[in-house]
Amino acid sequence: MIKVRIMICFLILSLCACKEAKKEIKETKEITPKGVEDKVQSASNDQLSDFVGEYEFKDPDNPEENLLLVLKTADIKSIADFEGYAWEEKNEKGEVAEKTLVGLFYGNTDLFDQAREGYEPGFFVANVQIEPAGENSLQVNIRAAASDILENPVPPTIKSTKEALEKGNKKWEITEIDIFRELIFEIKNPKKLILKSDLGLEDKTFKKVK
Repeated sequence: MIKVRIMICFLILSLCACKEAKKEIKETKEITPKGVEDKVQSASNDQLSDFVGEYEFKDPDNPEENLLLVLKTADIKSIADFEGYAWEEKNEKGEVAEKTLVGLFYGNTDLFDQAREGYEPGFFVANVQIEPAGENSLQVNIRAAASDILENPVPPTIKSTKEALEKGNKKWEITEIDIFRELIFEIKNPKKLILKSDLGLEDKTFKKVK
């Protein structure tokens, strides 16, 4: 009889232990998804929005050849056939949207010409798309066809080749040059970017003006 009571007590203790173990496992399963979700949210904060603004390079010898990089964020849904770097960001309604850094580059053909002789450079305003290039650099992807190169500098009030031509600028007839380049800007801080030439030309320091 005593043995039977001992066995019953043992079974009761075993059942209680199993219930506690199941409860502990259940609690762990409820906590895990929250931990994973927090990690994902943290990883989505890798943004380029700190660089929104206007960066200018001033050429002391030739003011007409100053360079300007204008950057802004955009929803990738507004860009046809988007391919590039993006991050997640919540809007005012709390909805998650994918953002990217884009803008305009006001430049001239001297950036891509090692030895210009006897003629004036061509000028352009081109759409750019930005992505990280290592820890301390930005890659600025420029796309401009030969028909986008113009005779005169393009002021920042003008946003496209079409608008520049309508305002009286003319196509550059010196030579045919298509600009499909990836410019690398070294980040000194969010207010100073340095354009590193891949043609052996001097570096150009862009300072944030807006």
